[in-house]
Amino acid sequence: MNNVMIGIDLGGTNLRIGAVTPDNEMKNPSVIKSFYIANAHSPVKKLCEIIEKYRVSNGIEDIEAISIGVPSSVSNDKETVICTTNIRNSAGEVVFLNRNIAAEMREYFEVPVYVNNDVNNILQYDVAVNHLESEKIVVGIYIGTGVGASVIIDGKPLEGKDGAELDLGHIPYYKGNDPCSCGKRGCCECYASGWRLQQIREQYYSDTEIQDMFTLHRDEEPLREFVDACAHVYAVMATIFNPDSLVVGGGVMEMKDFPREEFEKAVNEKVGTDVMGYGFRYIYSREYVGKGVIGAAVFARNRLQDECRKEKMIS
Repeated sequence: MNNVMIGIDLGGTNLRIGAVTPDNEMKNPSVIKSFYIANAHSPVKKLCEIIEKYRVSNGIEDIEAISIGVPSSVSNDKETVICTTNIRNSAGEVVFLNRNIAAEMREYFEVPVYVNNDVNNILQYDVAVNHLESEKIVVGIYIGTGVGASVIIDGKPLEGKDGAELDLGHIPYYKGNDPCSCGKRGCCECYASGWRLQQIREQYYSDTEIQDMFTLHRDEEPLREFVDACAHVYAVMATIFNPDSLVVGGGVMEMKDFPREEFEKAVNEKVGTDVMGYGFRYIYSREYVGKGVIGAAVFARNRLQDECRKEKMIS
């Protein structure tokens, strides 16, 4: 294989890697446990070794770029990881903290290397597969273990001053006081997240497997309250951004028998009147293990095109 992007989705549990073609097809995907990187003497060097082994074993001669999604805020240089709180070594230490991992990898491979927040990459994937590129504003919210969000405006991802934008899971939930893993109290994740759903299961439905929660209990009050809390998170973002499309995704929202009709009704009731007067589309992210890998490649391709345009303007 030649002229492919190497896309990587580095999570707290698994690293997924694949070669992505120009038409966004993932070839030869592979999964490796993240602890091999987390517990390595030199995590970046270990990551490079994993990529090189993948390249050689799959006969990849020419790499256009390497692109990595991480569960962390990333500086606007798209090279520096701010803090991977979910990727720690055996001593409990954060593995990547304010570290420019792209520069180190670029020196190793001598190709462009980009780093992005994993949720931003997944929204890039969802925009591509649903052909939303021409829409003015696309808002993506992904409720899995926690809550992640991304916004694309006029084809460009929204970026904060430093790259720490849209930490949606940790905005305050009105009158909330439950302790959050971040050290604060009353964050949205305390009421609308996979770990909150697990708490509900343990408290009310301990005999039910987590994957069957909506199948068996969707009409009961604890689950109705949970879905309403999820709707609150989406409604806040829809009211702020007045989007063309609202992408709904993440492990919770993609669960079997998740009550989409009730969820959308709750969102619509909470969204600001002016925004609802115009309306927006609901797009449900499809369950697919390669989303983060392909999204990373889409992000890298867009960055390369932007850089090429800038060079032409300068010349």
